[in-house]
Amino acid sequence: MDRIFIIFSFFFFTVFSFSQDISGDWIGEVNINGNKLEIAFNIEKVANDYVSTLSILKQGLSGAKASATVFEDSIITISFPDLKLEYKGKLNDKMEIIGNFSQSGHPIPLDLKKGTITLNRPQEPKPPFNYHSENVVFVNKDDNVKLSGTLTVPKEKGNYALAIIVSGSGAQNRDGDMFGHKPYFVLANELTKNGIAVFRFDERGVGESEGDFNTVTINVSAADVKYAIDFLKERKEFSNSKIGLIGHSIGGIVAPKVAVEKGDLDFLVLLAAPGINGDKLMLLQKAAFERNLGINELQIQQGQKVVKEAYDIVVNSDLDNISLKDSINSYYSNKYGALFPENQRKMLVEQITGSEVASFIRSQPAAYLEEIDIPVLALNGDKDLQVSVKENLTGIKNALAKGGNQDVEIITLENLNHLFQESESGSLSEYAEIEQTFSPKALTLIINWVKRKTK
Repeated sequence: MDRIFIIFSFFFFTVFSFSQDISGDWIGEVNINGNKLEIAFNIEKVANDYVSTLSILKQGLSGAKASATVFEDSIITISFPDLKLEYKGKLNDKMEIIGNFSQSGHPIPLDLKKGTITLNRPQEPKPPFNYHSENVVFVNKDDNVKLSGTLTVPKEKGNYALAIIVSGSGAQNRDGDMFGHKPYFVLANELTKNGIAVFRFDERGVGESEGDFNTVTINVSAADVKYAIDFLKERKEFSNSKIGLIGHSIGGIVAPKVAVEKGDLDFLVLLAAPGINGDKLMLLQKAAFERNLGINELQIQQGQKVVKEAYDIVVNSDLDNISLKDSINSYYSNKYGALFPENQRKMLVEQITGSEVASFIRSQPAAYLEEIDIPVLALNGDKDLQVSVKENLTGIKNALAKGGNQDVEIITLENLNHLFQESESGSLSEYAEIEQTFSPKALTLIINWVKRKTK
């Protein structure tokens, strides 16, 4: 939900080097329907081979590894087959690459020059830090996967609260690195400076954690968080601590699930968390994105019908992943074959049948929220296009009330987007452009609330 592209890792093919060296950072800009998109490549020479990565920060893509980089006779070809992307260009004597960037075979002119994307991120923490920071590893004993994270602990001795950050969807590292921002690093830094210990970790298959992200579901993520809690509780500094979870986006489904199943947590912070069923949320999200892009209402409603039927198949199916893909592909092919060419149909199928996305489409947050009996803080921004504030905060409020939980604060924050940045429109295209990583107002609310509830 948080990302446009899914980042895959590939084996690098062997390529041959010639007299010219194309190594370094290259940037260029494409124009898509009047929207400018900055694209960056890093090309490195390793022995006689070239390896490349692609970053499109406005779309949350950072450091995607190419499967092949071939440079021969001044022509470079960089391929990302699973993303259906390819760049092909010619290096001239001015050290410019003149070429085309193609997605699913549709070329767009993209010329590159040496340079890097420079981003100003004033909130990103810089050492030295006035707290202890430790890299730790714990194990999910269900499948023996080792997961790595950072534990930050106040220097002052005492019995301090511990917050565990549960990340949003997509392959997230411990810092929540997206669109050139590190929101979980910023959040952890501010909490720990204010006397609250924080643990944040790389999801499986990301960063220093083992495992395969493509197998991640809400249940798998919940199991990882539960083992993180068990591991931390064994440390002497947390033997008497109040421990809680801070869940962002899809992490706001995982966190209540863990809280109910563990039964021994002390607080819960929900940031842009779902409060309605996943299929309904994704339909609202799709419509919000399209309205933001200026698509007319008739087209939006037609699209809603098409996608809803696909989501219904996912929700009502207990098929394995391969069979589910076949079922969704048949649906698009039989009912809308003329509208969706094979390559586009394949992309649509992959988008909604991935393990994490399919589990989200089937999710029912209220089932867990109704069972929560610990203090809850739920925040969302009114510019959030990904998790609509009205429907989801209302869903959270109603579910908690149904369960009889009265220790609840639910707050709508003006002009904040899904990442809790101060935003004009909430558009994804603003995420990278905005220099602010995390609204100070939101940070203060979270810090003060956790301190009050863990005295």
